[in-house]
Amino acid sequence: MIRQILPLLLLSFATCLGLSAQQGIVVGLSSGHIVKVNLETAELTPLVALIEPPVGAVFSGLVYVPRDTAFYTLLQDGIQPILVKLRITGTWERVGTITLDGQPAAFAKALTYDDRSDRLLIAAHLHSTSTNAESLLHIDRATAQGRQLATIRQDAVPNDFDKLAVFNGQLFCMDISPERNTTYIFPFDMRALSGELFAGTKQNIPVFTIDDVVVMGQVMYFPDLGSQTLHAYDFMARKWRQVARLHSTATELSSIRLTGLAFLPLEQA
Repeated sequence: MIRQILPLLLLSFATCLGLSAQQGIVVGLSSGHIVKVNLETAELTPLVALIEPPVGAVFSGLVYVPRDTAFYTLLQDGIQPILVKLRITGTWERVGTITLDGQPAAFAKALTYDDRSDRLLIAAHLHSTSTNAESLLHIDRATAQGRQLATIRQDAVPNDFDKLAVFNGQLFCMDISPERNTTYIFPFDMRALSGELFAGTKQNIPVFTIDDVVVMGQVMYFPDLGSQTLHAYDFMARKWRQVARLHSTATELSSIRLTGLAFLPLEQA
């Protein structure tokens, strides 16, 4: 009898650990504020205003690193992408221009954080032309200097890292392809990020204009700029659904656009 019950107890214990590990809130960036995002209703609630945000530019993408008690985001200053460190108080600082071997990246449009290896990963183009292979970089959070992990093969679609997310030991990449009316979602083993990557296994969903993504449990949430709606993609079921239209009753949010999404643990909220 004990042999029959023990596996169930262990499964229940593991489930509880998994749930407790994800106790927190999802926050985002909108209208110069850090906002709380309700994943059931898509309502945005302002938490704090950014202190002197950059004029005419926006922070793009958002991750939270618990050991640093800080967010990281990207700022494109019109010349090169800059790594920015952001606090929950609304203060922020430029870490530096994203570089590889002393060469500034031309632009960067996706970032994610792998807590297992403590790596901040960024997808970047090192040249201004799109014909060059896009690189996956491990970024030093103190200097913004990058180390190239891999590139993605250019002679087949998908061939772009438009957005990045980490789930269950895999790096999930998204290639938004309007000309094919498709968004490709494809995984790579986090232990094998080297050389030239080829997206063999992939899932297709419709085209969305996505500013950022966040993973909660086995579900990846993302906003669509075109329809101003929040969507969800289940990694296990390999299905997507629309959650609700993004909205807020707060007068501080002059416009609704989520340019960054991140998970914030409750003990650091």
